[in-house]
Amino acid sequence: MSKDSDRGDPSFDVHLGRRNAERLQLASVYFAGVMLALIVAELIVPELRSTEISLVQLVSVLYFLGLAWLCRNGSAEIWPAPILPLLFGVGTITTGLLLSLNLGSRFGANPAYATTVFIACLAPLWPRRALLSMLLPLHGVYLVTVFAGPYDVVFRTVMTVGGTVALPLGVVTAILAFRGEGQAFEDMAAIRGLLDERRDMVAMVAHDLQSPLAGIRALLRTMDGRSDADALKLAEIARSCGDMYGAVAGLVEAHRYAATERLDPADLQVDAVFEDAKAKAAAVADEKQITIIAESLPLAVTAEPSLLSAVIDNLLANAIKFSPIGSVVRLTAEPRETDVRLRVVDNGPGIPTNEVPLLFKKFSRLRTQPTSGEPTTGLGLYIVRTLADRMGANVGFAPNPDGGSVFFIDLPRRRCR
Repeated sequence: MSKDSDRGDPSFDVHLGRRNAERLQLASVYFAGVMLALIVAELIVPELRSTEISLVQLVSVLYFLGLAWLCRNGSAEIWPAPILPLLFGVGTITTGLLLSLNLGSRFGANPAYATTVFIACLAPLWPRRALLSMLLPLHGVYLVTVFAGPYDVVFRTVMTVGGTVALPLGVVTAILAFRGEGQAFEDMAAIRGLLDERRDMVAMVAHDLQSPLAGIRALLRTMDGRSDADALKLAEIARSCGDMYGAVAGLVEAHRYAATERLDPADLQVDAVFEDAKAKAAAVADEKQITIIAESLPLAVTAEPSLLSAVIDNLLANAIKFSPIGSVVRLTAEPRETDVRLRVVDNGPGIPTNEVPLLFKKFSRLRTQPTSGEPTTGLGLYIVRTLADRMGANVGFAPNPDGGSVFFIDLPRRRCR
């Protein structure tokens, strides 16, 4: 690994900012809590009371609660990687310096400074240069205060040795923690790269298989069996080719949506989304004499248009596939407090309870089969979940009280003008 202070990987800097925001939110609250506990102890024990110390502790509490708030609201994650550690480290060690000065004059040698050095080194993940640029000047100030005060040789020796020994131990530990985080990040990046490579290879093979499979299907349609047995065999071959073609097409579609980089969300009217899906599914529904009923409500949602259209299309196609001939499939919308739940409701055989966890997984095959022998690849609901994840939406399943299934997606709500 290259020098940990000079890493040039921007993605690692983003990761580091996020990790430090998580770590320092907890550490800041903890440090503020310790200061509050000391204030309470000083109020209870008269011998510990000191206006100067209490003031230092109160300011420290306010500072670290403010830092915890910055870490929590997410804006601090995008700051340059050293900023959060420096804010935390300067705050902790300055608090230790001030407490050490006040305690030294009253009780003699104390561990206030050395303790805060360890906290400052261990709580964040430190780039080495930032760590040393913070520690060395502050340690110089600490040594000046030790030797400038009216202290004897024993006090100066104990305080100098204690504080100085804490420094290299904290630095070494912080560097090891940083390197460990960097190695873990690189390992995860390598794993993600291998997974992406495998996914791309599967998509490439699937794409290349589409053309020959389509050609075989077209050729089979031109052939007539000389006997009933031959006709049955050709029909079975055609069905198998159709199943293979559907699986390959599903793989290509899943990869295409998973690889989508940029989203352009817009406010979409729910009734327009439903009517579009209904029009596209009309021909398939007519073949099974299924009626599609779409609710019309003055609601709008925020979503990426093409992805939401694909979600509703897949859910509607799934509902038609598993609904009995002559039944009804409903497209409904349920306005909620902050979002809208779009639902596709069918009266099919439903999903057995023990198979519900298999829903939305790639290539999952359930015991429930399409009602007219349609091919199924096990990719439709996986694609739905992939698209929902891309939009930051929630998808799910619920049993239909009247028999059948309800599949839904929750999207941020916007009121139509």
